[in-house]
Amino acid sequence: MEASVLASIVAALAALGGVALTAYVQSRNQARNQTFLAFTDVEKHRREQSARERVETLNRLVAMHKLVSKLQREFSITTLDILWRAKTTEDSYDARYLEICAEADDLRALAQLHEPAACDDVERMHGQMNIFWGNFKNLLYQCSKGEKIDHRSSFLSEAHEAAKEIGALGSKVKRHLAERVQEVRNDGQVER
Repeated sequence: MEASVLASIVAALAALGGVALTAYVQSRNQARNQTFLAFTDVEKHRREQSARERVETLNRLVAMHKLVSKLQREFSITTLDILWRAKTTEDSYDARYLEICAEADDLRALAQLHEPAACDDVERMHGQMNIFWGNFKNLLYQCSKGEKIDHRSSFLSEAHEAAKEIGALGSKVKRHLAERVQEVRNDGQVER
């Protein structure tokens, strides 16, 4: 009987050892699976966050491009001519100028906070806007007094120069923005 009891004990111990070993292997596999799942969740979150950031950056760059285009158009020789022929008053031009300044401030903030490489040119555009405004305001004032204005008037030629400079600076900023869009798009591509 001792042999049969001993065999039973050995069989029970072997069964317990097998159960313990199986439980240990399952526990290790489960821990590895959980670690893998956690890693893939983190990677998925990182990819999604990166994609969101790319979309936000692209949207910001497009908004900046539109603002630059609007400033170029507003402070162009064509707009100057349109406003002059429309007999715009000083007060209405001041109101118009203040509205566009708010949009220029948006552009300046975006450049300073997100696109510092374009910031200096955006600030120069802002300075030229002020020069344009001062000279166009003088043109309107002279017109309101009944003065004859021709293309040799210094304030008219200075407004033209400011408009040309705004156009050139705006084009430079838009080239920078287009390059940035390309960089952002390329960063999101997977190499094959």
